[in-house]
Amino acid sequence: MSHFDATRDEVLALPFHRACELTVAHTDTGVCHTRFPVNGFTRNPAGVLHGGIVYALLDVTCFLAVMTQLADDQHAVTIETHTSVLRAANDGEQIEIRARVDRLGRTLAAMRAEVFACGEDGSERLIATGSVTKAVLSGRKR
Repeated sequence: MSHFDATRDEVLALPFHRACELTVAHTDTGVCHTRFPVNGFTRNPAGVLHGGIVYALLDVTCFLAVMTQLADDQHAVTIETHTSVLRAANDGEQIEIRARVDRLGRTLAAMRAEVFACGEDGSERLIATGSVTKAVLSGRKR
């Protein structure tokens, strides 16, 4: 099992991520797409996707995107995040977060992501955008 595969499995096993039903839909070098439903755990009292869920899972998806590019002795921790929620997603919709690494330096990584509400008919609505900066830590074997 690769370092990324082990990290992905560990992240997805966290209780919060399991409760959100978070899955990884796609990965490539510097790219990660995750999915989860708007359901009883991820919606707010108004019946739409809770903004805090968007913030948290956007950060997680960016983390997984950068982990596709890091060496086995490297790890990334968030130092800054920004998310703009553009519109609501309704109960029962699937959410897809598409993150990519814009720049990976020796000590910092910059990522951005877009969040889509996906309909059963294949339609997509952009519901949020965000950016994340992470510090890259070296020499930290897990």
